[in-house]
Amino acid sequence: MAHRNDPPRCITGLCMALVLMAMGRGASAQLVIWAETFENGCAQGCYASAHAGINGAWTVTDVGAQGACPNRWFVSCRENGNPAGACGSDCTTNNASLHIANELSTVCGSPAGCIFCPTGDCGAAYDAGCPPGLCAFCFCGCLSTQTNKRAESPVIDLSGHSNVTLGFKYMENGQGTTDNFLLEYWDGTAWSALSDPAKTPTAGCGDQGRWTNYSIALPASANNNPAVRIGFRWQNNNDASGADPSVAIDDVQLSVPYAPDCVGPLVNEASNGPAGEEEYVELLVCGPPCTTVDLRNWIIDDNNGTVFNGFGTQMVGSGVSAGHLRFAAIAQWAAVPTGSLIVIYNNAAPNPDLPPDDPADTAPTDSVYVLPVGHAALQGCATLPNAVTSGAYAPCTYGAGIWSRIGMRNAGDAMQARRPDGSYFHGVSYGPDAQNMNGGGIDGLRISTLGHAGRLLHFNDGDPRDAANFTSAPVAGNQTPGAANNAANDLFRRMLLCGIVLPVELLAFTARNDGPAVLLEWATATETGNDHFTVERSSDAATFEAVLHAPGAGHSQVVVHYMAHDRSPLTGTSFYRLRQTDQDGTSTLGPVVAVTRPTAGHLLHAGLTEEGDIRLEHPAGATFWRIIDTLGRTIAQGTTGDGPVSLVPGQVLGTGLHVITLVHDMDAASFKLLRAGR
Repeated sequence: MAHRNDPPRCITGLCMALVLMAMGRGASAQLVIWAETFENGCAQGCYASAHAGINGAWTVTDVGAQGACPNRWFVSCRENGNPAGACGSDCTTNNASLHIANELSTVCGSPAGCIFCPTGDCGAAYDAGCPPGLCAFCFCGCLSTQTNKRAESPVIDLSGHSNVTLGFKYMENGQGTTDNFLLEYWDGTAWSALSDPAKTPTAGCGDQGRWTNYSIALPASANNNPAVRIGFRWQNNNDASGADPSVAIDDVQLSVPYAPDCVGPLVNEASNGPAGEEEYVELLVCGPPCTTVDLRNWIIDDNNGTVFNGFGTQMVGSGVSAGHLRFAAIAQWAAVPTGSLIVIYNNAAPNPDLPPDDPADTAPTDSVYVLPVGHAALQGCATLPNAVTSGAYAPCTYGAGIWSRIGMRNAGDAMQARRPDGSYFHGVSYGPDAQNMNGGGIDGLRISTLGHAGRLLHFNDGDPRDAANFTSAPVAGNQTPGAANNAANDLFRRMLLCGIVLPVELLAFTARNDGPAVLLEWATATETGNDHFTVERSSDAATFEAVLHAPGAGHSQVVVHYMAHDRSPLTGTSFYRLRQTDQDGTSTLGPVVAVTRPTAGHLLHAGLTEEGDIRLEHPAGATFWRIIDTLGRTIAQGTTGDGPVSLVPGQVLGTGLHVITLVHDMDAASFKLLRAGR
């Protein structure tokens, strides 16, 4: 292994169109909310009635008449849970499945079992019985194998979920409807038929079946239902006629339409380190700007297993670190400010670019947490997910965290964040097809097909669920643990973090080109003990200098507008921030905005006219515009005409705070617009 008075007009800055862009693409995807992999370590002969999965115990119920020697539901790897499309096999990878097989011959005199499977449970192979007329000639006796048994899941709580889809892989043969598999459903009151899945192909598999994917929508009665169960029913008569395989089932999943949000930790940077295991992951806490997120029990993992992984198919040999990490359920993780950076690193081989440890964000208090993987604020699980076959995250015994739980491979792996229930939230993937990688899973975030020895992945800005907004780069000169990845990433973070709240109620702070100068405007709703403002400027959003001062209103309960010009602006992109100083000398910082000096007459700007219409300033030629609300929903979009100034009727916008994005050629800008009711 090697390896987050009048209304103000506009505020420039990075728009928060996170949900907007992700929603359109993710609407057809599914997010797994419940799963059963049937992994019990059993090689043969384990009854399904004794199986306790990750979500509870399974039961087996006699539905109809049973013979003296019925077939049984087993959970073992005698019918190996191979990938869909593959033929059935014995315990090739010790991947157990749920299947129907004959009873052990010493327990019950199965008529043909003593010949083809005297040990019982030879995979999805059932004893079809002995015709009554030929009873005297049957191999092991005349006991009937008539079977009608249902394997039943534990109770599944679907509270808060609707439009649920059931999926699994299976193989089935038998004989028509007399030896047959049925899918059933419990709504909390009664069992009912859900479907009669088709017999699966056997061509090319000898006397084995071929694993086949199957999915079906659950009835509307499952929506928000806390008492759902899934049943797999097998029935066969005793006419000695039928064909293997009987039935086998594996990787059962319940999923709901995937509607990604941005309340949780994004993978902002993941480094394989310059050599060996000098790895770290940096998370960026996303959510509504100026709020906090509860990260207690959130999970950090590499990419392994098949279920709940959010990355699609089984990845043998790719992301095989057993176990995972999670944030401990302690006070410091209960309300983490949005925009915070959390760096977790391998303390057994510290990366040389790491900043000093700051596990509780106290040295200094800057919304940057830096902690080794073994710190008490983190917990580690050694067993789940296991190396290949299971993506489950519970139940698990937690102890100290060690890096091997999430260590990354050079050739192909991932880093991901998961909700406390184990469901996927965000992740980035890399590696070539030869390493069993896929397209990056549910978000398509496969950033690179390269191996990543001495490389890293980092997020820039925009939609964190769009691979185009990530970069794969060599470690040298590109590692930035505990700091923004670049200027764009810094702006994205600052919009989330919202700076330190000013002791005045600030309505707006804007910077825009005004001929040869930069016009700076801000407004306050109230002020208490406010002595003066200082506007500070930077070329890199890191080191600022004061460029102008303005006296404050002292004490005010009405809207006060301020305006000043930076008459010697920098070329290129500049960053401005507002510092407010109290009458007692205490000062605090406000938001950071950016402005780029125009070249060749290029200028993008948006504002409101006195009539409440949207005024777009842009170069000659069509400009694309989009308006979103604070939830990231598109209110309107379109393309302006050829003139340098265009108007969008105010009724399109409505009242409240919105963000408008303008794109023309290679130029783009985003603005906040607050339109009050008239």
